[in-house]
Amino acid sequence: MELRINQAIKEHTKVSYAIESSGTLPFDVDCGEGINIVMAPPEAMKAFQNLKFEMLQPYPHSVSVKDSIITYWKGYADLDYRRIVLCDGSISSLYLLNRLFLEKGDHVLGYVPQFTEYETDVEMYGCQYDQVLLKKERNYKFCVEDVLAALNGQHKLVYLDNPNNPTGQIIPLMEIEKILAAAQKQNVFVIVDEAYGDYMPKQNSAMQLVDKYDNLIVVKTFSKGFGLAGLRGGYLVLPLELVPYVGNISNPYTMSELSRSVAAQTMKDEAFLEVLMEKTGEIKRQLLSLPLRHITAAETADTVSICLLTYDDPQVDLAEEFAKRRILVISGKDFHNLGKNSVRLRVPGEADMPKVLQALKEIDGFH
Repeated sequence: MELRINQAIKEHTKVSYAIESSGTLPFDVDCGEGINIVMAPPEAMKAFQNLKFEMLQPYPHSVSVKDSIITYWKGYADLDYRRIVLCDGSISSLYLLNRLFLEKGDHVLGYVPQFTEYETDVEMYGCQYDQVLLKKERNYKFCVEDVLAALNGQHKLVYLDNPNNPTGQIIPLMEIEKILAAAQKQNVFVIVDEAYGDYMPKQNSAMQLVDKYDNLIVVKTFSKGFGLAGLRGGYLVLPLELVPYVGNISNPYTMSELSRSVAAQTMKDEAFLEVLMEKTGEIKRQLLSLPLRHITAAETADTVSICLLTYDDPQVDLAEEFAKRRILVISGKDFHNLGKNSVRLRVPGEADMPKVLQALKEIDGFH
């Protein structure tokens, strides 16, 4: 039978580390998936105790999670129900935005490496993802001037993840605002993906700018800092003018009633994130303080749970070296502008730290 499917999808090879598992993975330590295993949110644990089967019988209509979002960002953004669109994690938010904006031949601007799943989805629409490279000689530090120089009216969207995935560096809010202002003059929308945003100070969130710029869309998730990846919850904050159009293509029943209930309760404990960042920083500093000879870390922030490690020999498959020691990491091959001698490593829990530290020492000296 002839496959009469979208030709762009048929011809494109997907590059992404976000794949469905086909079974139990052969690893003892998970430093791969961007989840929070450092500590569990107490309010989430309490919320689970209040779940009932009756919550599953009707379609999900509760606005409790939107109420929590509005309260959480009070003083930073003047939100209402209309501007908040619930999604099954931030990845579904990005798919939704590409469906809303992109037509074949469009151009999207983004720096790389970034979240590869977004880049490859742009290409699936037959669009061009224009890459601004984070330079190895600058230790992959973000450069706002490079993005501004590449931006032009041909771009329909700009995509920025902050903190950056895979380096874990935080882009200062004033640099995000420079891009927003320049893009606004050229009628270009900017997506700020804050999937790891709960690992940076709230004051650096682009949510502070949603009432100032009508070309800003902020993507959030409950999967990272709040530790609820399995619940599949996230949300978009949109300019009002986009609300009716997103309503035409979004799923009104996204996020189950269970997910809404747990996420709503979990968000009420802001103090948890402060403790999480402090604890993550303690663990990450242990990793980064090792006196390694061949492995270096890219620009990063202590509080963010991920970092980019690179071996100085490009022929070394760094992910494979970790795998030999039964530690899961994400290979640089799964990101544009990186190679197999790089990996994204998520900080482990305290119990697994000795294994990870020992692996780093062994790999660094295995030649």
